[in-house]
Amino acid sequence: MEHSATDFAQTLGVAPGALPATCRGLIESADFTYEEPSPRRHDEIVLGIIKHVDSDAPTQVGQQRADVWERCWGENLENFVASEFQLEALVPKFIKPGQPARLDQRYILPRNPSFELAFFQVCRAFYYQKYLSGIRSAYEFGCGTGFNLVALGKQIPNLKLYGLDWSQSACKMVNLIGEKHKLDITGIRFDFFNADRGLKLDPHSAVMTLCALEQVGPRHAPFIDFLLEKRPEICINMEPIEDLYDEGNLADYLALRYHRKRGYLSGFLPRLKSLEIEGKIRILEVRRMFFGSLYHEGYSFVVWKPV
Repeated sequence: MEHSATDFAQTLGVAPGALPATCRGLIESADFTYEEPSPRRHDEIVLGIIKHVDSDAPTQVGQQRADVWERCWGENLENFVASEFQLEALVPKFIKPGQPARLDQRYILPRNPSFELAFFQVCRAFYYQKYLSGIRSAYEFGCGTGFNLVALGKQIPNLKLYGLDWSQSACKMVNLIGEKHKLDITGIRFDFFNADRGLKLDPHSAVMTLCALEQVGPRHAPFIDFLLEKRPEICINMEPIEDLYDEGNLADYLALRYHRKRGYLSGFLPRLKSLEIEGKIRILEVRRMFFGSLYHEGYSFVVWKPV
């Protein structure tokens, strides 16, 4: 089977002819074929997830993991330097190749080891095109290696790019990207849990988090309050959103168990909906991709703006 351009259009909520050329190019250049697991293989996948969730292996996210992320991005920084600053070395290690994936609330076996990365790149390009074409500056909070900003800078040139992270290694990596690849990109240290109210956002700016805000669990209030005060033109959050799962579906139920075991982002979408009722923000889009990695879906999009 294959996830075709028509399937991607349905995933993204547009007519097939409305897919941007950038997305079509990414779809045509990657292998999106996959197989359905046999009943035995399906049971092995499910049992493996249950055993993992019930073990001590999944660690809780939160402020206490700052040193873990410093080590993680430090390794990526070393790899980036060792590769002589090749952009391919920026792919984060949490995107693991060669694993079963989730698609339409079931498990699949991709033929392409980089299926997850390629799928994510198509969705990312779509939202960049849809919401960021008219802005002047983009801030990615929790930017990690900076590979999302590199993709944005290539897709929409002449943007001023900022990569913010609580890891000093991540900030160094972002600044190295700018130096070695001639991108207008700056690394800035930022802590989600203690948002720097002194940080000023450029006019006509966008804010993004992509698989980053998940790390704060229920403690997203400081960051939301920061954004309400700074008033960017648009906010794009691509994160695991627990409210979008269906507990009556086995794959969703297990994803939700994993989400809660890790302590991922919670209460975020309800908080935004409350702010919309209060007239403080406007939610432009909430979209579940119905796609994810072995343990959960980290690629749901929530797009909103202060009013």
